[in-house]
Amino acid sequence: MIKNKIIKYLIITIIVGVIGVWFFVFYFPTTSMYKNIVTKKGGTITAIELVKLYQLNEIVADSLYNGKQIEVEGTLIKTNVEYSKTFGFLQSNDSLASVYFILKDSVAPLKIGSLLTIKGICNGFLGDVQINDGIIVNN
Repeated sequence: MIKNKIIKYLIITIIVGVIGVWFFVFYFPTTSMYKNIVTKKGGTITAIELVKLYQLNEIVADSLYNGKQIEVEGTLIKTNVEYSKTFGFLQSNDSLASVYFILKDSVAPLKIGSLLTIKGICNGFLGDVQINDGIIVNN
């Protein structure tokens, strides 16, 4: 009798475990906003406004932007390509903070001083405002 209960609970645990693994490996990533970054429209803000908002109140800025897809417009002040990824900085009014972005794919060299609109996922403020998995919307 006890052996049957143990086997029954073991089978139920295995089934729930398999369904859980399937959900997080196959289903959950396809429903994430990361998949549709090209087609989804994000909120738009300038690099100057975004950095200023994070410096004034990081908690409020995180609640509005952290983990969400946004479009940031600003002047490119530095760029580089490493490990097949393009990254760069958009200028703000503060010389110590800017918007740091990493593009999904490497792109042709970007011109310093050009006005860019980057769409990506905001990862908060770590000295600079971080934008990951970005694409260039307007160059």
